[in-house]
Amino acid sequence: MSIDSLQPTDDRMLNATTGAAASLPSLTRTSSRRSLRRAAKLSAVAATAAASVLTIGAQPAFASWQAAYTWTTVTLRDCYHPSKAAQPSTSCTAITVLPTNTNLHIICQHSGQTIDGDPVWDYVDTPYGQGYVTDAYVRTGYANWIPGVDVCNY
Repeated sequence: MSIDSLQPTDDRMLNATTGAAASLPSLTRTSSRRSLRRAAKLSAVAATAAASVLTIGAQPAFASWQAAYTWTTVTLRDCYHPSKAAQPSTSCTAITVLPTNTNLHIICQHSGQTIDGDPVWDYVDTPYGQGYVTDAYVRTGYANWIPGVDVCNY
């Protein structure tokens, strides 16, 4: 028996929906190109299915910042100029007053003057600039310290 006389013995392909295994056809000289194309398509389908399964189980990484908003007006403060304050507090230079519902990103947090029972101050980026605000007037979804947000190197 020569290789020229061989015929494909099984033309089933992988079912992309169920992922059921199938046999690849045996190769002949006349059908080898077609069979190689089928095998390449089968490999591509299997690789895509495997990648889909892997990304479904992936967990998002924690961000080093937290989206939040002000629930009342709050003063944005510069605690570094003209000189560095001992800790974030109402003694720091006022930059501006943020209106209620101002969206902001909390970059890091630091302990400071206790305001309404909350000792945490948030260093934030806002449409009005960057600076410290008391955490007491910011809606973060957490009470005080936010998991995954850095402590400021004050």
